[in-house]
Amino acid sequence: MAAMQEHEYSSALFAQAVEAFTLLPGVGRKSAERFLLHLLGHPEDERARFVTALSQCVHDIKHCPGCHGYSDDGGLCSLCSDPRREEHTLCVVADVRDVMALERAQHYRGRYFVLGGLIDPIAGLGPDQLAIEPLLRAAQQPAVQEIIIALSSTMEGETTTYYLQRRLQPLGRTLSVPARGIAFGESIEQTDEITLSRAFQNRLVLTPVAEGQPATQVDSLQTKPLP
Repeated sequence: MAAMQEHEYSSALFAQAVEAFTLLPGVGRKSAERFLLHLLGHPEDERARFVTALSQCVHDIKHCPGCHGYSDDGGLCSLCSDPRREEHTLCVVADVRDVMALERAQHYRGRYFVLGGLIDPIAGLGPDQLAIEPLLRAAQQPAVQEIIIALSSTMEGETTTYYLQRRLQPLGRTLSVPARGIAFGESIEQTDEITLSRAFQNRLVLTPVAEGQPATQVDSLQTKPLP
């Protein structure tokens, strides 16, 4: 591949940059060429600013110890350190992209926790690969009264929701999920802002799981309106 590109392009550096761009999801060789040519058409100071921003993001960004999202310096991120955020609600999401989607919807004003994925046995992703223990510690904070489990409406999302319900239920907090304006099979990040706002405003409480039910019995999830 690299040999073909070096022959196809007059510059080996250009070929290397094209190959680097194709690492991005959904970017093929032609798209990579278009991006790179567009970048090279800008003044050198703008190109340098672009490269510096990417380099700093790749090398300097860290996980936030509060929500497991991203932080600039390894300390609390801007959302966790914002004193205006409501302390009594904790919203559990699978991915940082879900946080971005909820912030764009401008309805939820509480705290977040990013799991880092969903339980997916087929892909070999189990609870041990997710940030379950840090979530339990965050959920035990005295100020937390309600935990919103805002995961995608997929089989993996439902399975993870049921698992979290079993783990969080003993803490005695109100456990809720967004109302099902979110279509089955959609993730939080794919849902438009108006639907997200309505789903959070009309969220449902998860009713307690009976003792002895299997931890994977997803069809036993029961909800009721939030008081």
